[in-house]
Amino acid sequence: MSLEKWLVQAGETKVIDLDVVRAIKIALVGGQIDVIGHDEPTARVEVHSVSGRPLKVSMDGDRLEVDHIQLRWDTVVDVAKGLGRNGDRADISLLVPRGVALKFDTVSADGLVSGLHSDARVSTVGGDIVIDGLRGDIEANTVHGELSVRNHTGRVTAHTVSGDVTTAGALTRFSVDGVSGSVFVDAEDAPDEIQCNTVSGDLTIRIDEGLGARYRINTATGTLQLDGEVVKGTFGRGYTATTGSLDSKWVDVTANSVTGAVTVVRRSPAAPAAQRLTDASAL
Repeated sequence: MSLEKWLVQAGETKVIDLDVVRAIKIALVGGQIDVIGHDEPTARVEVHSVSGRPLKVSMDGDRLEVDHIQLRWDTVVDVAKGLGRNGDRADISLLVPRGVALKFDTVSADGLVSGLHSDARVSTVGGDIVIDGLRGDIEANTVHGELSVRNHTGRVTAHTVSGDVTTAGALTRFSVDGVSGSVFVDAEDAPDEIQCNTVSGDLTIRIDEGLGARYRINTATGTLQLDGEVVKGTFGRGYTATTGSLDSKWVDVTANSVTGAVTVVRRSPAAPAAQRLTDASAL
């Protein structure tokens, strides 16, 4: 397969139309990238602006790569320390097939991913990432950037230090490990499991009214509120309880924290989707 590549210099813009694309890898320092899914097998790359180093776009067979530097998540923190002052920025829009496999790493660039029907791996140090309407599994890593997952169908696995994580949709399973970032989960239907491990970050979970649940919570000094009832006196000994029917559809809720508060609330079945989103932003 032939390799095609383009180098976009600082101050330049470029539009690149591509044939069949099945996988995308993105590596950016600063700026903004929007990845929008559509129903065609082709893709379009629109480079709106570039600052600092040249931006490299390459197409190897059916694999598209957008690269401002050679960046991997295992070295992204070191890259951030060394390159953040260089002013490397790019503003890019990608129109891609819904079924592409997506992986992108950023230092401070913000990102929007919308309308994909595939798995995605996203990593950032300080960029804010929004993933909307994805059907598939998400693996996300952030240091202090905010992660927002909306209208999702599938599994979400997140790792954060101080960045807040907000997830809403028909989740099959949700798992997060963090330090001080707050976590909000708005789960529709009956996810298999919601799991959270944190040091001081607060966890708020909203599940359907009447859904059976098994709670296994361990917090040393954080406040524990389940279904409107405040639980006191756990002091790190752990708390286990069940509510509703555990036949067929029910959710396993596991949370471990040192000082973070854990809250589980129920969603009214009459609440429309728009109202649920408004309520979620207020919590």
